[in-house]
Amino acid sequence: LRIYLQPDGSLARPPEVVDRLRMSMPGEENFRTAAESAIRAVQKCEPLQNLPPDKYQRWRDIELKFDPRNMLGG
Repeated sequence: LRIYLQPDGSLARPPEVVDRLRMSMPGEENFRTAAESAIRAVQKCEPLQNLPPDKYQRWRDIELKFDPRNMLGG
């Protein structure tokens, strides 16, 4: 996911799936489900806290990589 943040840690716009094409491909239902869950998780966690204001240029645009295998102990 790519997220864009405001200086207060809130989302500047909705999270974007980096591999958007994969979202609509046949046989990628698990990817789509995981991506949608990741989007909801990021939205639920906003605003992100404890981000150093003086480093806003570094964290205003972040790419997060989710690997469901890590969540399942694989």
